[in-house]
Amino acid sequence: MPTLIGPELRKLASVRSTWILLAATALLAGLHATGLLIGDPGGELAEDIGKQRVLFSAGMGSILAIVLGVLISAGEFRHGTITDTYLTTPRRGRVLTAKLAAGFAVGAAAGLASAATTLAVSASWLSATDNALPLGEGYVWLTLLGGLLWCTAYAVIGVAVGTLTRNPVLGIVGALAWLYVIEGIVVSAFEDVGRWLPSGAASAVGKAVKDGLLPQWGGVVMLGVYAAVIAGVAGLTTLRRDVT
Repeated sequence: MPTLIGPELRKLASVRSTWILLAATALLAGLHATGLLIGDPGGELAEDIGKQRVLFSAGMGSILAIVLGVLISAGEFRHGTITDTYLTTPRRGRVLTAKLAAGFAVGAAAGLASAATTLAVSASWLSATDNALPLGEGYVWLTLLGGLLWCTAYAVIGVAVGTLTRNPVLGIVGALAWLYVIEGIVVSAFEDVGRWLPSGAASAVGKAVKDGLLPQWGGVVMLGVYAAVIAGVAGLTTLRRDVT
């Protein structure tokens, strides 16, 4: 398996779009944190809850992490290189597993970039206003870790979605539409269901300051279940479908 994962990672590292999207995840997180710091609604930054709300920005890179995941798998179908990949490694399940592992790695990198940028922006801003970020408090690191896990899970889900759709545009639009449009419609009709859907689980992982969410560990479990189920479906369809 390492012999398959290595080439996947080298392939990602050789593509400019990977680095652009990784940089964009950090930029997005930094801008989100900056916006909250500037706005400081109700003077919340003096309290831990306000600081946690800002640190939640670490998960904002997840939007681009899922895009990265889709491109890892669907990109090969778009460019036609998947045929060569399957000729080299006929066992398609191993190919998908390697891509999922690459998605995990690039998602973790995106999450780390988002979390580090959020921490740097927040700590610098708060220190300049004589309102230091309490680095000794557990919620600080749990929120940043949640952002990292959120990005990682979304990238893995993106790989699975890209494998299912085989089309980068369809995969990206479909994933984002589900997360940010369809789920909103479902929650507006059935509010109690929201915590169990991917976005609700992700918000719990990122420790959003919001009532009615699962505990952080519960969000991690739910996102893991979603990733496993979608990856399993992708694996089954990959084994049965023609390459072209």
